Amino acid sequence: MKGNNKEKARGVKEILLMGVFWRILFIEGVLLLYSLVYRWITQDASSMDLFWYSVRITILVAIIIAFMMITLKRFLTDKIIEPLESIARSNKEIQNNFTNACYINLSKNAPHEIDNIITTRSKMLQTILDETEERIRYSKALDRELDMGKKIQRDFLPRQLPTVDNCCMASYFKPALQLSGDFYDVFELPDHHVGFVVGDVSDKGVGSALFMALTRSLLRVYSGHFGGGVNLCDGGSTPPAWSPQDTLKTVSLTNAYVSGEHGDDGMFVTIFFGTINLRTGRLSYVNGGHEPLFIINRSGIKTALSRTGPAIGLDPEAVYQIQSVELDADDLLFCYTDGVTEALSETNEFYTRERLIQLFSKGFTGSSQELTDRVKADLNAFTGHADQSDDITMLTIKWLPQKEFQI
Repeated sequence: MKGNNKEKARGVKEILLMGVFWRILFIEGVLLLYSLVYRWITQDASSMDLFWYSVRITILVAIIIAFMMITLKRFLTDKIIEPLESIARSNKEIQNNFTNACYINLSKNAPHEIDNIITTRSKMLQTILDETEERIRYSKALDRELDMGKKIQRDFLPRQLPTVDNCCMASYFKPALQLSGDFYDVFELPDHHVGFVVGDVSDKGVGSALFMALTRSLLRVYSGHFGGGVNLCDGGSTPPAWSPQDTLKTVSLTNAYVSGEHGDDGMFVTIFFGTINLRTGRLSYVNGGHEPLFIINRSGIKTALSRTGPAIGLDPEAVYQIQSVELDADDLLFCYTDGVTEALSETNEFYTRERLIQLFSKGFTGSSQELTDRVKADLNAFTGHADQSDDITMLTIKWLPQKEFQI
């Protein structure tokens, strides 16, 4: 093994010259032996003559070998060794300066085979350089587009959570990639109601981001948030009040459109869409295939808001149910996506819903922001330095009845 390493370490010049030297020496040795044996057999010379004859032949052979080695060394150096060494130096330079490494200047007397090798190499490297520069330009353009898409997508999310009576809110959003499939939204509705939604689109990337923008916009339109309070669920009439059935209609109409127009895309979105009556604290909600949300009080988890229908986009005829629950003073509604429960640690273990439940089991009396920070801190402690595997979204709403409304 050591012999092989030494052979690899020897240069081209040494290998060629030593190979030629030993071959010439072998040929001359054979000729000398033949001459001595021939003269001895033919009795053409005495022993002393043979001795001096062998000395002269040896000196002559040494002179011939020295002359051939000197001339051969110069020939090999000019014709082969220097071009090969130029290629070797250029290959080392590729790491530092790829552009300059594409070109090698040869002497005019270089063999055409070496010239062909270098010409082919230069063309190949130039092609690689051109392709690399094109990819870099494309990558920079794509990054600019993704940055613009990221900005537009962030604009779809609330820049600032609305201030509404009797509710305190906090949110946290961290995408795994430049574009996210998660989203959340909070908006005021007629007749002292506030609507909120947390959603998670299947898959990631540009397609998920577009699907998220579509779903979020439809929920706002069908809930009547756009158009100066016009409720599109009732054909454009201005409703005197908001009813729990409007919550159900919003989700059903959104699902019908998404499933009918984009069902072949193979994408879907899980959502939790809820509305809170700011006068009574009554929460009406539709859980479309989403994670069960938790209502937390000082004793622990008060209740879990499980699914009331499938994810949006799977079936245009899907049937959804609406559920209601009364919020008591200081109750906290914790909304999240599966990026929390499926967060991976450095050892590829999931955070799990059980760990989240355990975190809430002792109860909580702080603010919505403090609860959000508590979950975020526990999540960061669990994941450590592991790469984020999925988008993380949290929305916390605390019911703080302080203002009374006139009916």
